Amino acid sequence: MIVQCPSCRSARVVVLHHGRKVCGSIGTVAGVASGIAAAAGGARIGMAVGVVAGPAGSVLGGVSGAILGGLVGGVAGGQAGAALGDRLDESLLDNLRCLACDHRFSLGDHTPA
Repeated sequence: MIVQCPSCRSARVVVLHHGRKVCGSIGTVAGVASGIAAAAGGARIGMAVGVVAGPAGSVLGGVSGAILGGLVGGVAGGQAGAALGDRLDESLLDNLRCLACDHRFSLGDHTPA
């Protein structure tokens, strides 16, 4: 589908993705925070598994468990935030911008070619 500007009919239109960027960032930060909070469990498991290799293995297992918990939480939060941002972009925000006349509009505002 070719998207045209409803103002000047130009096909030189770009998608801005403001909602996706903002919500994805917020989701990533929230996910990392919850992942770090849940990392205590991961660190405990890592320390238990690492005890086989002695004290150094226990510390290394605890640290790696905490890091993995933060990473997994950040990825999950970022994906959830980006999905929410996509919905906001589609329904609420003027997510398209015409490069010819600088008009901003959403998909519901345009007439397809």
